[in-house]
Amino acid sequence: MRNSVQNSFSRLFLSMVALSIFSSCATVLEGRSHRLVFSKESLPKAEVIIDGEKVGEAPGAVMVPKKKIQHGSILVLKAEGYESQEYVLLRKQSAAYSVVDLLIGGVPLIIDYTTGNIYQPSPRRFRYELIKQN
Repeated sequence: MRNSVQNSFSRLFLSMVALSIFSSCATVLEGRSHRLVFSKESLPKAEVIIDGEKVGEAPGAVMVPKKKIQHGSILVLKAEGYESQEYVLLRKQSAAYSVVDLLIGGVPLIIDYTTGNIYQPSPRRFRYELIKQN
């Protein structure tokens, strides 16, 4: 009887650990970076700078570590001979991940909030056209 109770507790403990590690939707599905997409029709080629640090080049997709984008971060597109263009990035809660996390049992929602993975940058897609300097 004692072994049966210990086995039940062991299974329960392992289930809770697995649930907390593997079922946080935003943490598992979104990975460690956000994908910002700059329209391929956009011109000219430009550096992508977030809060003063170059993170990639546009046009195309730029992978940015999640911790780099905060609510109110400034994204700047900069090209030599052109005026820079600025965007304010906001962090918005993903409704889809929130609902799925709640349906799974709520624990994943706590994990996604504490890691910050429940938030996605807005905007995530950009179409730009830089203006030549006079």
